[in-house]
Amino acid sequence: MNILLTGSGGFIGKNLKAFLSPQYFLLTPRSFELNLTNENAVRNYFHINDIDFIIHCGSIGGYRNQKDKDTTFEDNIAMVNNILKFKKNSCRVILFGSGAMYDKSRPLHKVAENEIGKFIPKDLYGKSKLEIAKIIDKRDDVVCLNIFGCYGQYEKDSRFPTYAIKQKLRGEKISINQNVIFDYIYIKDLCKIIKYFISHKPQNKIINVTPDKSISLLEIANIINKIDNPRVEIEILTKGMNNEYTGSNLLLKSEIPNFQFTDYEKGLKELFDIIKRIEQNEKN
Repeated sequence: MNILLTGSGGFIGKNLKAFLSPQYFLLTPRSFELNLTNENAVRNYFHINDIDFIIHCGSIGGYRNQKDKDTTFEDNIAMVNNILKFKKNSCRVILFGSGAMYDKSRPLHKVAENEIGKFIPKDLYGKSKLEIAKIIDKRDDVVCLNIFGCYGQYEKDSRFPTYAIKQKLRGEKISINQNVIFDYIYIKDLCKIIKYFISHKPQNKIINVTPDKSISLLEIANIINKIDNPRVEIEILTKGMNNEYTGSNLLLKSEIPNFQFTDYEKGLKELFDIIKRIEQNEKN
């Protein structure tokens, strides 16, 4: 099976490339090699390459504390429309949605897929993800997996789990701007779920991909702090809780009933050991 994996230079894409390459032949063009917003470029690429399955990780915007580009909405829609326009009919597609499509300006507590569209997101990234959900609503060849949070190797240093681990390894204080509850799925679990949907056609078109248990940033910091001695100071700069950001996984569990999620202690310890090993190698 030939799989087109877009966004292979990003966090999720890098992990999927490593996870799937032993079993599948992967096409992994970077954005400078294939501009998915360019209709002619996508047409030519699909004409040259025989593609049996598509995993579309490419996306614009959605970074916390960073304003979306003015073209975020148009670019995200164009990428999806071009992929769907030029793929062959038998080719199935996995897209990635986000909890942002439910409007993250409000608290989201185990929000379910049947709530999509009840609130319109205020940010361009969230609006683009909601529009993509509408595009695929009448198709049976696409599934959209909604991620509320994901952690693991290759995530940006600014992402909280990696930031907290690096602060811990330096013996420096872990700062939390404001505590908040997330649904953080471990990247290895996400890769297993995606691999399942390559060989099993999902019964639902939009599925929240969230773990059984939610976790706060303070809880993440405390788990990391206990991994090794000495412990570091943890500070919260703003009192109270920020808007919760969690999604129901009942549809996901109906698709994969026996799936076992990695508990936070194990996943964070694995990430801690990876980062520690990398930093030690860099020093040597």
